[in-house]
Formats: sequence, structure tokens, C-alpha cells
Amino acid sequence: MSEILWFLSALFFLYLSYRYAVGRPAGFPPGPPRIPLFGSYLFMMMSNFKYLHKGVLKFSKWYKSDIIGFHVGSLPVIAVHNAEGIRQVLNNQSFDGRTHIRQTFLAEMREPDGNILGIFFQEGLFWKEQRRFIVRYLRDFGFGRRFEQLELVIQEELTDMLDLIRNGPLYEHEKEIVKPGGYRVLLPSLLHPFSGNSLFHIIYNERHPRSEQGVLLKLTQMAMQFQREGDSYGKLLSIIPWITNIFPNWSSYNKLMEANIFLYKYFSNFIDRHIETYQDGYERNFLDLYIKEMKQAEAEGKTDSTFSRKQFIMSLIDFSIPALSTTGVQITFLIQYLLLYPEVMKRIQKEIDEVIGSGRLPTLEDRKKMHYTEATIREGLRIATLLPSDVAHKALEDTELMGYKVPKNTVIIPGLYAYHMDERIWGDPENFRPERFLDDEGKLCLKKDMSLPFSAGKRSCAGETFARNMLFLMTTTLCQNFNFVLAPGDKLPDLSETLSGLISSPPDFWVQLEDRK
Repeated sequence: MSEILWFLSALFFLYLSYRYAVGRPAGFPPGPPRIPLFGSYLFMMMSNFKYLHKGVLKFSKWYKSDIIGFHVGSLPVIAVHNAEGIRQVLNNQSFDGRTHIRQTFLAEMREPDGNILGIFFQEGLFWKEQRRFIVRYLRDFGFGRRFEQLELVIQEELTDMLDLIRNGPLYEHEKEIVKPGGYRVLLPSLLHPFSGNSLFHIIYNERHPRSEQGVLLKLTQMAMQFQREGDSYGKLLSIIPWITNIFPNWSSYNKLMEANIFLYKYFSNFIDRHIETYQDGYERNFLDLYIKEMKQAEAEGKTDSTFSRKQFIMSLIDFSIPALSTTGVQITFLIQYLLLYPEVMKRIQKEIDEVIGSGRLPTLEDRKKMHYTEATIREGLRIATLLPSDVAHKALEDTELMGYKVPKNTVIIPGLYAYHMDERIWGDPENFRPERFLDDEGKLCLKKDMSLPFSAGKRSCAGETFARNMLFLMTTTLCQNFNFVLAPGDKLPDLSETLSGLISSPPDFWVQLEDRK
């Protein structure tokens, strides 16, 4: 009798295990099974350990569905891989929630007390009020619109960059990014301080002189480190946080914490200096506008105000990290493609010679006439998708998506890489072909640009205008003045070596420049 009971118990256990592995909510999209603790994460790693977004895309092919349902740890997740579904997620308020797909671990570790603050991981009225205020007032200083004073500042930064490239390093920190004698530079690190300085002009109307840009270089390196060590699906440290106590290096915990500590300390000191020198009624910059709101809330005794010192620190981190680092990353990707497609480079330079010449730096006014250059930048944004898996959304209510039921609090991942590489939209997505954005007369056709490099909807990147302007001015300035060439011992870029983290980025590499004749 006991043997029969053991046998029946084993069968019942196997049945429950099977139901757990393959079970899913009614009407949930098809997808891989799950196992205790990890959910479907191990299957994602088996599918493509290096690039999880490609692993999840394989699920779409296996299950013959553009929408896939699975679990990361205990959280139900839906990944969407076609245009219809992605646009619905990005533009439907029902999916405007933010989830902590990593069981809040990465979100919590960013702030010393474990508070989830800032913009990226917030939702509801808190997120709306903070984002609206920051975007509204940063726009006045040139963040979200064309601003003549800012354009002059950017040109000064570009002049400094050209001097550094041609004449080599003057200061110790510059030796990290330019070889003595100049013309051999480290990308993307070379570009970060100059785009970062332009951002700081917007935020607090000051810039770091070249002699003091060592701290700015370190800041951008830490921003890159955080983005390279995290990933959109959370990594194992988010599913089993205790792994950080056993494998702190292997799990990326140490590097993530090093970056978080540096970023938080930098911006907390940065803000505290402005709080100490703040004078009521005298607004020097954007920081003073935020400090004014903080002090007003304190004076009125508001305990539920969203304006606080810690929130201010994390909001500045959230707005600064992309501007500090991603412009350089996108330009570096583009330079790699220009090395692989020299005919594109020659055509850009021909357009530069015709529109700008060599006697002055490019301006945003030139952008209207430089159709091929703008098309090339847009093609670079498409083919080298910065956020392969867009920042996770969350269903705020029980709803539907592409005919499937989506329970409240389900994580939604718009697969931007899958969208940008979809043959049904682009025809030949693997090819670097700027002409896809031009009409029959060779002019830029915005109707042909269906790419979403900055996402879309209310959760889209607030810095899109700033980023596009920086991309044009920096790219055009470099192509106007230099050719990118291979030095002895150099090899053409290997695009398969792209690093996968919270963003996709190229490995740091040295490139040789030569003056155009």
C-alpha cells in the first residue's frame, strides 16, 4: 500500500509540476515554460545568452507569434515584436505603468536608502508631475527645442574637440582618450565630455573647462558602466538577489554599485552646492526653479509633495545619463558603419562641401539642406537600436493586446530591435542603406521614417530633440574635418562584438583620423 501511495504522490507531483511549467492565465500569449524561482529566464539564456532580446525574438519564431508570453522570476511578461502591437503599447495609456521587472532590485539599489525615485521607474501622478515640471522648464533652457544660445555653446565644445583631436592631450585625463600627437582617439569616450558639457549648460548655465573635465569624463564612464552592466530583463541578480553575496563580481553587482555610488554622490554634491547658494527670487538656472518648488512645499508643510532633495538627485541622474553617454554611443556606431561603408562617408562629405564648405562649423540651419547626411544618421539610429527592448511598461488594468488578454500588472516589453529589423517593414533591414529614407528626388522623406529610436507616446525620450541636434552637429563636424582610416594593425569593426546591457553599445576602440585634403 505504501508503495502505491508513493507512486500516486509522485504522479501527482509530476502533474502539478507540469501544470506549473506550462500553465498560464486564460487568453495569455503563447511562450516558453517556466521553472520555480527563475521562471522562463533560463530558457531565454539558452536561446541566446549574450543577447537576451534576440533570445526572446527566437521565441516568436518558435511559436509563430509576434506576441510572446513568459515569466521572469514570478512576474508575467509579454514581449511584442511587430509594428501594430508596439505602437499600441507605446500609445495606449493602459500600458503607461512602470514595472520593476527585476523585482525592484536595480531600481532600489540606485538610491542609498533603497527608495524608488526619479523618472524611469515611477508611474501615476508622481511620475506625471515630476516629468511635466522637468521637461517644461528644461525646455526653456534649450533641452527640447532649438535654442540659439545653446547652439553657440555646442559649437564652442566642438571647437575644443577638434583642437584636442589635432593637437593631442593638454591635460592628464585627456591622455585616456587621445594619444600624444593627436589623431588617434578612443571612442565613444572622446565624445562624452563635449556632449555632457552641452547638457550641463542647459541644467545650470555653466560648463567644465577642458582643464577640469576629468571629473566629467569619469561621470560619463560611470554612466556607461551602469548601462552596460544592467539589462532589460533584469539579470540573475534581480531574480535571485542573494547571488550578490556569493558572486558579487560575476553577477555585475559590484560594478553596478560602483556606478550608482559615484553618480549619486556627484549629483548630490552638485545639488547641495546650489541649495546652499540659493537666493529666493533670484533664479540662476533650472536647478533654482526646482529648489524653489522644494522650499515652497516645505514652507507650506506639505508631506505629500513630490519635490524633495532625493527625488531631485534621482531625476537629474535619469535625465543626465542618456544625454551624457548615448550621443557618443550612437555616433560611434555610425562611425563603425562609415568605416564599413566608405561610399556613404564620401557622399556625406560631398554634401558637406556643397552646403557648408570648410570655412565654418555646421549649424542646425544646414540640417534642412543636408538630406543624405540626415538620412544616414536616421539609418544609424535604426540599425543600431540603442534600446533593443524598450524600458518595460506595465498594464494598469485588465486589458487586451493583439487579441490576447493582458492581466493587470503584467510587464510589457516593446521589442524595438525586432521592429527595426522586421523585413515586413524595411525589406532589407540587415543592410545599412540611408537611401531608404529619401524620396525619388533625393530629399529626406519623413513619411518613410517609421523607426522608433526614441520610443513613442508619453513614455518617449524627453531628450529626443537635444539628441538629434547633437547627433547632427557632432557627426557633421567630424566628417567635415576628418577621414576615418585604419592605422597599421587596425581591423574593420566587428559588429558582432556589440555589448548588450540596458543599452546596446560598441566596445571601446581606438580609431585613426586624418585631416581631409
